Amino acid sequence: MRKILVINRLGIGDVVLTTPLAKLIKDNMNVRIGYVVAGKGADLLKQHPYIDDVFPYSKKAKKTILQDIKAKGYEEAIIVDERLSSTLLAWKAGCRLLNKGFEVTIGKKRLFQRPNHEVKAIEDFASYSRLLGVDPQRGDLKAEVGAVETVRAAFVSDWLAETKKKTSKIILVVPKTAVTHKNWNTDELAKFNIYLNEKGIRPIYIGSNSDRPYIDAIAGEKINAAGKFGLRELPLLAKEAAFALAMCTGPLHIIATTAVPIIAIYGPTDPRRWAPATAIPIQSSLPCVPCQRWADCPKPLGERCMDEIKFDRVCEIMDKFL
Repeated sequence: MRKILVINRLGIGDVVLTTPLAKLIKDNMNVRIGYVVAGKGADLLKQHPYIDDVFPYSKKAKKTILQDIKAKGYEEAIIVDERLSSTLLAWKAGCRLLNKGFEVTIGKKRLFQRPNHEVKAIEDFASYSRLLGVDPQRGDLKAEVGAVETVRAAFVSDWLAETKKKTSKIILVVPKTAVTHKNWNTDELAKFNIYLNEKGIRPIYIGSNSDRPYIDAIAGEKINAAGKFGLRELPLLAKEAAFALAMCTGPLHIIATTAVPIIAIYGPTDPRRWAPATAIPIQSSLPCVPCQRWADCPKPLGERCMDEIKFDRVCEIMDKFL
C-alpha cells in the first residue's frame, strides 16, 4: 500500500477545502493518507473518513513530527501550500516529492508566491490529485470535517433543544475574523440583531472564547455561544439553522460542509475563489475590491470596503429564508 503525505499548513478554511483531495485519492487508489496541517486546524481532521493520520505542525514540534512521519512509513508527499519550508519538511522526512514549493515569507512579503492552479480554492487544492493520475471531478468536490465524539454530539443536541425554547428560529452568525479589515461594521450587525429580535429570533453567535467580549458589545439580543463548541461540532449546529451569516473566515467553510444557506460577506477577499457553493456572496462595490490587502488597507476606518456594505443588502436576502 502506498503512503502519501499531504501538506497544507495554511488557515483553517484552507484545511477544510483540502479534504476533497483525500477522498479523490482514496476513491481511486489503495493508499494510506496523512495530513500535515497547522496546529489550529488539526482537530478538524480527527475521525475523518478519508484521512488516516494527522500531524499537527508547529516549529517546536518539528523534530517529533519528522519522527512520526518516518515511523508511519510515509514515502511520498504532495505540497499543497507550496511553501519551501513544507517542501524541506517532506524531504527531511524521507518522502519522494511529487511536487515542490518555493514560497517564503519575509516580514509581510511573500516571495516565489504559490500560484493558483484553479480559480476556486476547492478546485485548486483538488487539482493535486493529477500528480497521482487521478482526474478531479469538479462537480463531486465536497469538503468534510471529522466526526464528532458521541458524548459531544449529545451535548450539542441537548444545548440545541434548550436554545430552541429561547428563539423562534436557529440562525448562526460568524461575526469575527482574525483580520480587522475582513470584519463587518458592528453597527450593521446590531441592525441585523434588532431586525431579527422583532421577529422573535435571537441569533446564535459563534467563535472562539476570545471573541466573547466583541460579541457582547454588539447591540441587540443574541445568544453568545463563542467558545462553547469545538470546530467539528459547528456542522451539527448548522444542520438545524434556517440560514447563517458569516464573514470570510475558517468557520464559514466548516458550516458550509452542510446544506445550510449562507449569506457570506466579502471585503478584500474574492468570493469567486472563496465562496462556498451554498453561499450567497455580498461584496463591496468599491473599485479597489477585491484587493487581497487586508493587512495594510490605506483607507481610514469607516471608509473601508466592509464599511460600505449596509444591512439593507443583507435584509433583502435573509427575508427569503425567514
